[in-house]
Amino acid sequence: MKGTTKVRLGLAAVALGAIGVAALPASASTGAAVISGSGTITPGLTVSGGPQTFSFDGSGQAATDSYQGAFSCHVDGDDSIGTLAQGSGGFSGTCSTTGGSEPVSGSYTRAGGVVTLNGSIGPGQVSGAFTGACTFEATNAPTVTTYSVQCVTAVH
Repeated sequence: MKGTTKVRLGLAAVALGAIGVAALPASASTGAAVISGSGTITPGLTVSGGPQTFSFDGSGQAATDSYQGAFSCHVDGDDSIGTLAQGSGGFSGTCSTTGGSEPVSGSYTRAGGVVTLNGSIGPGQVSGAFTGACTFEATNAPTVTTYSVQCVTAVH
C-alpha cells in the first residue's frame, strides 16, 4: 500500500509539473519598444465625460531578444470615463513586423496627459506581456476628437 501511494504521488507531481510547463509562454520576449502615432475619439472627450471609443495608428522601433527593428500597430478601444481629466479602458488590434502581423491587447489608464499601459502581444516575433508609459496630447479642442501619443514600453 505504501508503494502504491508513492507511485500515485510521483505521478501527480509529474502531472502538475507538465501542467505548469504547458502554462508558460512558448517564447516570451524581453526588451523595449517605442511607438508614436495618432488617433480619433468618438464622440469626444469633454469636461463632463461619458463612454468613448477610439482608434490609434502608430509606428516605432523594437529592441527585444527576439526582434530588432521597425513595427506598426493599429488598435481600437474604449474609454468608460471619457473626461478631459481622465480615462480608463481596454484596447485590441494588431502590430506588424517584418515577420507578419500579431495580436495585441490590454488595458490603460489616463490621468491628464499621462497614460499607463498593461497588455500582451503575440504570438509572433515579439511575444509576451508589456507595460508602458505614454504622453497623450489633444490635437483639437474644446471637445477632443483627435490626439497624438508617444509611448515607451517594456516587454517581459
